[in-house]
Amino acid sequence: MRLFALLAILLADAAPASSQEKPWTGATGGILRLPNSNQAHDDGNAFGEAWGKIDRTLYRTTKDRMTIFALGNAVTDSAGHGYNSTSKIGVGLAWSRQVTPALNVTLSLRHDWARERDTGLRQQGLRAALDYYYYRYREAEPGLRMWGLPMRGTILKSYGTLAYPGSLQDGDRNLVLTMGGELSRDLTLGRAGLLISPFLDVDMAWDLDGNDYNNKLVLGGGIKLRRPLPTGEVFASARLQSDYRWQQDRDRLTVRPGVQIGWYVGF
Repeated sequence: MRLFALLAILLADAAPASSQEKPWTGATGGILRLPNSNQAHDDGNAFGEAWGKIDRTLYRTTKDRMTIFALGNAVTDSAGHGYNSTSKIGVGLAWSRQVTPALNVTLSLRHDWARERDTGLRQQGLRAALDYYYYRYREAEPGLRMWGLPMRGTILKSYGTLAYPGSLQDGDRNLVLTMGGELSRDLTLGRAGLLISPFLDVDMAWDLDGNDYNNKLVLGGGIKLRRPLPTGEVFASARLQSDYRWQQDRDRLTVRPGVQIGWYVGF
């Protein structure tokens, strides 16, 4: 609770880094995924998540930024799994560096409070994370087309998190690494501001404890329908994905289609 009190004071009293910078920034997003994964226990299971985050700059240079932040998320699924019926809030401090124009790295420490809505189980604790985000956009040459549609550009992005501990359970000493990436092309669809984006993507996870759900490699490809917003987008996608797990009695590889709907908005 001392950390919470300290962060509350900083949130109230901290001054922005400059008069030109907004005192508060933030984002919200969410996703609906069917199925949640290729695994048998998720057959027909729809998963949903919504989240929000706000932060305030305490210190900034041309490359570095220190912030205080608060975040929250809620998840649910149609199968009623308890671990997918949770709500969480957290507050913390973060330092980020713009290593290159395309690469940002962030180190954060936060205190989380979580609750399972079905059981009422409550947990809390400190968690540390090292994150990176890489984003490159290459504008297409004028007149270039694909599938008969004008090509706007090519996007390459990658992201990852190294987190400790892996959960809020007492005594957890697990180290968890998650990474992902996507290569896509934006094709202009008519005059309604819609884009069609064929894509290839990859998601992987690893943890020190050898949990099956945290040791996987998922490769996918498909089509997105995107509607860009001034500070974000909404999208719907269909994809074929292969899900490889290696921590059970034998290696498992499953391939099946899936759909996703989501949004992201910054403010």
